[in-house]
Amino acid sequence: MTPAKLATYVRYKTKTNSTTFPDAEILAYMEVRQDEMARKILSVDEDILLVPMTTSLVANQREYPFDDDIISRIKRVEVKLDGTNFIPLYEIDLTSIKVPISTENDITNQFENEKGNAFYDLLRKSIYIYSGTITKVTDGLKAWINTYPTPITDLSSTTDLSEDPSVTTHGIPRALHGMWAKGVIIDYKESREKPIPLSENERNYDKDLATATSTLKRGNYDREVIGHVPTKWADGTDL
Repeated sequence: MTPAKLATYVRYKTKTNSTTFPDAEILAYMEVRQDEMARKILSVDEDILLVPMTTSLVANQREYPFDDDIISRIKRVEVKLDGTNFIPLYEIDLTSIKVPISTENDITNQFENEKGNAFYDLLRKSIYIYSGTITKVTDGLKAWINTYPTPITDLSSTTDLSEDPSVTTHGIPRALHGMWAKGVIIDYKESREKPIPLSENERNYDKDLATATSTLKRGNYDREVIGHVPTKWADGTDL
């Protein structure tokens, strides 16, 4: 579905036109429902909203904030601590660090700029790096992050809503376009001075959204799933 078709459908179902239901109002409702779609997409855990984000390392700077459009999850972090080669950073929790880390000297005495000896922690919507001395490196930090899609701004657009606007922004999968439109219709009806009763179909919105979202699961049926049977030695369970 394109923005133009969604607007046409929404106005048809609400018996409105561009005067009684202006573009600006539809776009406002769409943005709220788009964020709802994104959170539902995140729940299927298929990396649909995952993008690599890069930023430059700053000499002696350890904290690097996320963009405002991050939803809530980060999947991987890599960094060029030697200025040339990316290495993965693994998450570390502050409670597992048993020595002082209050100063730069404390940190560089405990950590190094090599794989296995450099880590990160999530702090105040930021990545905080624990490593050896950090030097200036252009695009030296890369993180794979789930982000909110960019809001639609033009209802005359004929670009499908599922298309990604760029390599770092997302569209919304076609499976959810109908629910997106239905959410806008519901918001319109409930916003009236005298709310318009919802149809039976509209009252089932939450259930139908869950069903539509479930179709996005298992994007790869060739994916290998390895089971684990506990043993006395591995898990301390005497079977």
